[in-house]
Amino acid sequence: MSWGNLFLAACFYLALPILYAVLRNSAKERNNLILSVTLTPEGRNAPEVEGICRAYRKKLTWIFLLLTVIIIPIALLPWVSIVTTLGCLWLIAALVLPFWCFGQAHNKLKALKKDRGWYTPTQGQTVVQLPPAKPMKRTPTMWFLPPVLLSALPLISLALDPWDAEEAMVLGITVGMCVFVTAMSLAFYPLVFRQRLDALDADQTLTAALTRVRRYNWTKCWLLMSYMTAAYSLAVWSTGSSMGWYMVWTGLYTVGLLIASLQTEFAARRAQRRLTLGRTEMPLVDEDDYWIWGMFYYNPNNTHLMVNERVGMGMSMNLARPAAKWLMGITAAILLLMPLLGVWLMAEEFLPIEWTLEDGTLTVSQALTIYRVDLDQVTGAELLEELPPCRRVAGTGLENLLKGGFTVEGYGSAKFCLNPKEPPFLVLETADQTYFFGFDGAEAIYAQISEVSYE
Repeated sequence: MSWGNLFLAACFYLALPILYAVLRNSAKERNNLILSVTLTPEGRNAPEVEGICRAYRKKLTWIFLLLTVIIIPIALLPWVSIVTTLGCLWLIAALVLPFWCFGQAHNKLKALKKDRGWYTPTQGQTVVQLPPAKPMKRTPTMWFLPPVLLSALPLISLALDPWDAEEAMVLGITVGMCVFVTAMSLAFYPLVFRQRLDALDADQTLTAALTRVRRYNWTKCWLLMSYMTAAYSLAVWSTGSSMGWYMVWTGLYTVGLLIASLQTEFAARRAQRRLTLGRTEMPLVDEDDYWIWGMFYYNPNNTHLMVNERVGMGMSMNLARPAAKWLMGITAAILLLMPLLGVWLMAEEFLPIEWTLEDGTLTVSQALTIYRVDLDQVTGAELLEELPPCRRVAGTGLENLLKGGFTVEGYGSAKFCLNPKEPPFLVLETADQTYFFGFDGAEAIYAQISEVSYE
């Protein structure tokens, strides 16, 4: 059993309980909606509606349990590439099946609504004349500026005091993503203030309250994300090139983002339920026809690219807009192509290390990686039975393959291409680089270099 594979499987699994909690929560009444279907007071209290919700929750729970059982043997497999491939396929199923269950229940409830005639005055129309809400004071932009500047500090440091090239690349990519996230927070948080108000009926006080709930939690989420990202950027920078600490900070940052997003989302949902549960007014807004399967918004009459989700604090794309179609297509393509990552890892994990010696040049290759060393340029050579303490900077770190850039105690920066379980290991030093290789002919190459040195 590999603890690394267990951790990898746990990362895949994390999406399932979150999705289960959100979708199960959609069966509760709020904002005149149940299962993303707008219902009149009569419809919301009908026993048939509760029957559909009960069957939906039961089916969703069975899907959750089935997917949980399936991932357990995947997590126990010894090969990281197989776990990754099967985990990606499992993740696709974990994203599709619960939504398929939700879509079925939504359509069933929508058909019941049509059969019973639970229509509202604006069924199938886009309501644009909405009652004004009490203005909410917008969070000053300056609150978002410190995280952007703080997250960029490591980039400034790299420019003034360059690190080792490979370590700088890892830090640069990480910090660059942090700067992007904090800048995105600054740019995206005002979007919710440009959307129409959260009106359900003619009650202007309710409209104001619901609008404030959405805007407050939306802003809170972006602020938390922005400051946590800045803290993560500084933490990674402060611990230098330690890959262990890098993984610790990355794990804490990921957990923190999940907690912040879930806390704000469910806080908004609880407030919406508290404000709208049991209302007897006839709904003013009924846009069920614009929400395909209750999930995808498609309204050619709405020129906005982004629209408010009907429950919670989030936003959704208007798929009637070309840009939204492109973004949705790219997202779907990335999701479907994820198993190819596992296929690539299979090549990394199972293809052997090969070597050739021609015209005094040693070529060591594995999968798509190739190292060439001119033996005439070798200034030192060793044959080791044990690897000295080393730390991966960039590359592959599997149980049966170490490849890429490493920092090695007593040697400094080095390139690896070896199976750590199969000594001996050939160490070649040149004026520019140190190499650690492991292959069947290592002893012969070492002997050849030693003979030339002695002569």
